[in-house]
Amino acid sequence: MAKMQKLLQYKEPGKSYDVVIIGGGLHGLATAYYLARYHKVGRIAVLERRYIGFGGSGRNTEMVRANKRAHETLPFYKESLEMWDGLSAELEWNLMVQKKGLIALAHSDFELASMRMMSDSQRRAGIKIDMLSPSELKKMIPSLDTSDKPALPIFGAQFHPEGGTVHHDAAVWGYAMACARYGVDICVGVDVTGINIEGERVTGVETNVGTIAAGKVHAAVGGYSSEIGRMIGMKFPVTTIPMQVMTTDIMQPFLDYYVASPRLHFYTQQTLKGDLILGGPLDHFQSWNSYTTYEESADRAFKIMEYFPDLAHVRIVRTWSGLCDCTGDSAPVMGGCGIDGLSLDIAWGYYGFKSVPASGKYSAEYIATDQMPEKIKAFGLDRFYTRQLVREIIL
Repeated sequence: MAKMQKLLQYKEPGKSYDVVIIGGGLHGLATAYYLARYHKVGRIAVLERRYIGFGGSGRNTEMVRANKRAHETLPFYKESLEMWDGLSAELEWNLMVQKKGLIALAHSDFELASMRMMSDSQRRAGIKIDMLSPSELKKMIPSLDTSDKPALPIFGAQFHPEGGTVHHDAAVWGYAMACARYGVDICVGVDVTGINIEGERVTGVETNVGTIAAGKVHAAVGGYSSEIGRMIGMKFPVTTIPMQVMTTDIMQPFLDYYVASPRLHFYTQQTLKGDLILGGPLDHFQSWNSYTTYEESADRAFKIMEYFPDLAHVRIVRTWSGLCDCTGDSAPVMGGCGIDGLSLDIAWGYYGFKSVPASGKYSAEYIATDQMPEKIKAFGLDRFYTRQLVREIIL
């Protein structure tokens, strides 16, 4: 007979902790896990105002990859991608990791030349990258239209064989269960309304259930980083923009790879269940609302049918959106903010999911040692004052 038993026992927050982490998404949970397991920090609380995985952690398209642009980001994402491989065993939870490979389509000679230049940088960083011709693509994906029928025909592609997917909900629960095993208090329904500072040092947080004292406070709040800025009287260099996603009917397996078009801003993969997840660009204006629109869904469907015409009669069954905090150089903000004991892990744009293991590892190292790890030094908030921006995008 089946037993009704809670997988995870949430806790009521205590009066004081060594470290309080604001945000019960993957970045917050991962930081708590690495702090508790590898740095032996005893009293840690993760405070989440809704439920764990409510934000971008449960609203992404499950993609993990390391085919980035800037020399500062390539080693970081390479390590994060490698860390996903062993996490199911480490966390004792099946994260459904699939290294199915990522294909990025090129629609002109210029795009193809740009991909080749990027590939050279990626290979020098130790990332596996191949270039594919249209005929090679057709052999790998028979349903892909590589003819001259689409308005923007396919000229070739970049293939990142180590890229793939991780089930986002499995990742949330894997980290959460591991946190619980190492004594982390996971507190849901706790809304942080203020950050207490005495002199130049953080002393705790104000919440809807009272004051919680803390030696250190870490903000990993996804698309809500501007709220943290408001609490400490600081304006972060981020813009919050929604991104919409949709999924289709379940169908027979036909797509073994993750396929993206950087030019047309769409990407798709077929899940283990059999449906297609269709992602796209950020919306064109700033907002803190999660919504979906007919216009964006129609545009996404039109683009995907250009290259997969057999999907013309497939239905869209669900749409959703998440919030992305974006900086001007498309790199995150990690480390300190000028207030002792207060650290940040924010502004990941739509790269946050793939960065989870490495961001948790290095955020925990920074909190535990008060020293900025070498691999994330380029992501510090001070780069916006010293003009040492990360060239992840062309400014």
